[in-house]
Amino acid sequence: MKKLFLIMFSALVILPLSACAQKKLSFDEVDAVPQKVTEAINPDDQLQVINKNSKVYYIVFRSQEDVKSSLESVNTTALIKLDEVDVSDNELKQYVYTLTMDQSHDTIDIKVNGESSSYPVIIID
Repeated sequence: MKKLFLIMFSALVILPLSACAQKKLSFDEVDAVPQKVTEAINPDDQLQVINKNSKVYYIVFRSQEDVKSSLESVNTTALIKLDEVDVSDNELKQYVYTLTMDQSHDTIDIKVNGESSSYPVIIID
C-alpha cells in the first residue's frame, strides 16, 4: 500500500514539473551565432530562416536601417514583425534572431514593414 501511494504521489509531482520544462514560444535577437548557422547564411538573401532542429529557428534579416522586431501569437501561427524604423547609414547590417516554437504553434509568418514576406528555409544539423 505504501509503494502504491509513493508511486501515485511521485506521478502527481513529476507530471506537472515535466510540463513546466516544455519549451514556450520565444523570440530574441542574438549576437553570438553558432558556426553551422553562420556557414548556412546566404549573403544574397535579405530574409532567410535557418532551422537547426524541429523547434529552433534562426531568422536572418539584412537592412540598411535600424530594425524593430516583435513576436505575436495568432492561433497556431508565430507572427514575427520586422519593421525598418530609421535610416542609420548606408551600411548593410545583419540582424539574427532565434525563434523557439512550442507545441501549440506550427506556422511562421514573417512580416517586413507590415507585409508578409517569402523566405528560403535552410535546414542544418
